[in-house]
Amino acid sequence: MKKTSLFILTISLALLTSCNNTKSSYEAITYFKMEGDKLLRPTDYRKWVYVGTPTTPNDMNNGKAAFPEFHNVYIDPDSYKHWKSTGEWREGTILVKELVSVGTKAAVSGNGYFMGDFIGLEATIKSKELFPNEPGNWSYFSFTNPGSKNLKDTATAFKTNQCNSCHAGNAQDDFVFTQHYPILRSAKNAGENTTPENSSSRPKTMVIGEWDPAAPTPENLDLEIPLEKEALFAYLKSGAYKKFKTQEKEKHPSTGPHTQVGLPVQVFMNDIIASSLAENRDEHPMGASIVKEMFNKNGELAGWAVMVKTQDKSDDGLGWFWYEVTSSEDSDAIAAIGNGVNGCISCHQIGNRDMVRTAFPFQK
Repeated sequence: MKKTSLFILTISLALLTSCNNTKSSYEAITYFKMEGDKLLRPTDYRKWVYVGTPTTPNDMNNGKAAFPEFHNVYIDPDSYKHWKSTGEWREGTILVKELVSVGTKAAVSGNGYFMGDFIGLEATIKSKELFPNEPGNWSYFSFTNPGSKNLKDTATAFKTNQCNSCHAGNAQDDFVFTQHYPILRSAKNAGENTTPENSSSRPKTMVIGEWDPAAPTPENLDLEIPLEKEALFAYLKSGAYKKFKTQEKEKHPSTGPHTQVGLPVQVFMNDIIASSLAENRDEHPMGASIVKEMFNKNGELAGWAVMVKTQDKSDDGLGWFWYEVTSSEDSDAIAAIGNGVNGCISCHQIGNRDMVRTAFPFQK
């Protein structure tokens, strides 16, 4: 007989700290219900803590954004409270993502992206008890019902390779993209009884776009790979990097946003970076270079991603030159170019080898 579990039991979480810190505890409940391996559609989630509303519109992604709609994200209040207190996601954390279409692009306030209609609902849950074999114990669900105006009442978890690999490789805090949500960033470790939104502090920082360079690219460097836009594109078109002795023999599915998560990529390394990796150096020397070929779903070359060390010190990614072009024919199809590109750094800083995330050595 199919076992039904109603995962609404109250659990007590004791938050223990050491040294001079005080001990605190509170009662926390889970905000979701399971029936076997199916998640029941969450209700009343708009009463939870609002996290933010990102969108990656088609217009800014060559007409083919993976997630072109708005995502209204909510987190259950007890998990938010735990996050404030500990900076960690508790057992039973649930985040709900409400999908909203892009509506009009013009309003009395000016041109932009404005919300249209509700079109879907998704959720992610962290539970060691329910998902012991999933990376980070996170599972992902969708109640969106294509072709219907109604949501599904239950949902089964996506397969691991459909969501977990992207979150594992790119999310800043335990599979959650906190780097894109200032509400969560400001609340992390703020204190259980602290209300971050009541603070008058608003950091005065220079606003830099995610894919804009944050540092000048050094000029007149004698490097193996040119850094000037047209010269670099011509170098890639020539295939000169294919002479590198250290290269992957076969394509592998991308775990990052290059072209699209899961599509094939193939990596080529020059001797400088290959030697540095073999020596397990904490920082790679100037001139270390990696070229990544990116392919479309038909296996055709669709562009390149390049990283070149332009100084001996990484300087939190400012010492790296980053480049991505999403076409093998159009040099203007630039996704990123320059030193210190935040979007590249946020992904590559997870790499424990001075921004390098590629597995090394390559399999023979």
